[in-house]
Amino acid sequence: MTPKDRTIAVGLAVAIGLIGMLSFALLPLKAAGGLKCESPLKGADPKERATQGYLVGREDKACSTKSGSRITIVGIVGVVFIAFAVSAVVLPESNIERIAFGGEDPEDVYETNN
Repeated sequence: MTPKDRTIAVGLAVAIGLIGMLSFALLPLKAAGGLKCESPLKGADPKERATQGYLVGREDKACSTKSGSRITIVGIVGVVFIAFAVSAVVLPESNIERIAFGGEDPEDVYETNN
């Protein structure tokens, strides 16, 4: 892989990771008891108010707590995905990859010193 190809591949890996993080953070969520809330990046405001039960008057707190959990998960999973994707591009090719993708002769790759 040429240096230019590696640069493009690293850029694509980071872009895919960021788009995935952003899209998951923009999904609306449901808090305790099925309370519908906006997405975390839109403020996680409740879309409805509870009429009975424990959440009456506590809708904002329930949505906010669930939103914080989702942002934490998005951050952790996104950073791990980007780290793995970039390392997969940057690490040197193994002998098997050189044979499979580079078209090299196995005898040239696995030289024996007899």
